[in-house]
Amino acid sequence: MLASLPLPVAIVAAAAGDERSCSTGTVSYVSYEPPLLAVPLSARGRTAQLARESGELSVSLLGDGQAELAVRAARSSSGDKFAEQDIPVLDPPDGAVAPAVAGSTSVYWCRVVGEHPHAHGLLIVAEVKGHAHGQGRPLLRFERSYCSLGSAVEVAADADYPL
Repeated sequence: MLASLPLPVAIVAAAAGDERSCSTGTVSYVSYEPPLLAVPLSARGRTAQLARESGELSVSLLGDGQAELAVRAARSSSGDKFAEQDIPVLDPPDGAVAPAVAGSTSVYWCRVVGEHPHAHGLLIVAEVKGHAHGQGRPLLRFERSYCSLGSAVEVAADADYPL
């Protein structure tokens, strides 16, 4: 049922101490002011553990030419998934510890402000503290397939909502 909800494909990353990890997922915004994102993760995954330990994470929105990175980041790992899966690293800005994915269409560096466990998952609410805008069109997940965003649709007037 929820496979018909189109969502951006993201690689979520976290780091603590000398460890770093990442996983493939989706993301949605919760609030425009303050800027909050909803980030679902596996509750038992290393990325969630490191995000909880450090209190921060990054969300890299992949471009439509980066689907293979999404597949590689979804693989299990016992070490540094960035190195093991040859995922290009974008170093965090000063004051942040979570790496991101180089070449992404957008990157958000976030502070964890809420956690909501459910079944085998963990929904993290994260406040955006830094942003880098890249190039290209976003990669989407729809009907269990990777898709690219089509062209803009013209309308007579813009809708009245915050984004």
